[in-house]
Amino acid sequence: MGKTIVRAVDSGNIQRSPTFQAIFNFYFSQASDSPFQITFDSAGIDVDKIMENETPALKKLSILDAGLYYDLIEGKDKDLAEELIYTWFHFKEEEIPDAQKTIITDLYAPYKTAIHTIQMKFRNEALIEAGIPESFLPDMRVPFRHDEHLKLILPVEMPVVNKVEKYYQTQEADIEIPQIILYGDLVGTDPLPDTLKGGMETARRQVEYFMETRERGMGIFKTLVMAEGEDG
Repeated sequence: MGKTIVRAVDSGNIQRSPTFQAIFNFYFSQASDSPFQITFDSAGIDVDKIMENETPALKKLSILDAGLYYDLIEGKDKDLAEELIYTWFHFKEEEIPDAQKTIITDLYAPYKTAIHTIQMKFRNEALIEAGIPESFLPDMRVPFRHDEHLKLILPVEMPVVNKVEKYYQTQEADIEIPQIILYGDLVGTDPLPDTLKGGMETARRQVEYFMETRERGMGIFKTLVMAEGEDG
């Protein structure tokens, strides 16, 4: 039976999907008698846009709001961030003037990595606290790319499902599209929303989400991999 990749996908590959990756790779590594060769990885469907500062203005405002929450934005930039959030956060994307979107982008761009890094820091601390060794902790902001060994894609929320499906609509026709299943649907629970603030409390909640569902998930993954092997 060949290599199989099971991949969790979120927006930026900073908190939720890497948490899945760390937990499932660690616990699968403990099952030394398993006949299956499964690699659990993760990716962000919006990472390319994040790195090019092309995400929607409202998403950038959410990140800036997290930056204020974590005291990462100071001085005049803090004043500007507060003003932009107060002014535009409750508007629709298409209602924000282009000139204001440019101001938002110019403020967001130099702060995004610091904000993402502190979110990753809390994620890693929560994973270590839950008993996951440091060697299993992933990096962040891995962009989604197809892999020939990718058999199962697990978006963490419905908007990500739609974006993954759209991604495959742009790929070559001869690509074998993996199964795409909302993780919550697979294990019988609610989707995991994107929470940008909250520090360790948020990180612990995300770790708990996957810890509580990992046994159900692992059993389903093994069944799917076995079926894949029989079909192959």
